[in-house]
Amino acid sequence: MQLSAASRELKKKSKEALNYVDRANELARFGLSEARRSVLSLRSDIIEESGLIGALQRLAERSNIPGLLHCTFRSSQVREESLAPQLQQDLLRIAQEAMSNALRHARPTEIGITLRRTTPDLVLKITDNGSGFAKNEQTRVKGFGLSNMRARAESLGARLDITSRPGRGTSVVIRLPIER
Repeated sequence: MQLSAASRELKKKSKEALNYVDRANELARFGLSEARRSVLSLRSDIIEESGLIGALQRLAERSNIPGLLHCTFRSSQVREESLAPQLQQDLLRIAQEAMSNALRHARPTEIGITLRRTTPDLVLKITDNGSGFAKNEQTRVKGFGLSNMRARAESLGARLDITSRPGRGTSVVIRLPIER
């Protein structure tokens, strides 16, 4: 649609044509990034192949959209071999859902994922600098994203905290008590 509009504007020798081409390019890059993230999320063997740290690293890398979205991943003090594969899978799915929500609703330019061990918890944190939302909006949000994250966290025995402020982004934090 954007390219068709650009074509019409070019025929009229309008300067608006470049805006349509730029928007089409932006949409194409976003679509490619979404496709890459979707393919990663469909793979059920990613944890066995790469472990949680590798899978989160790939998630961040594949979500980057040059010039539009910069995603990072950091990990510290985590011994993933001590974590059950299903637990790793659930944490990966929570991270994917948090990122997907941010991309669909908040239009961030930066997303950060951190995984760290802070005795006695394993902490997974996904932050974005998107549009955020007011606390009372969280209960009105439609869809399954937040409820799926809550259900996964609950099944793990983890605590899920979501903090957000309009214009200040959102932070999703999962605290999972783990044994020494």
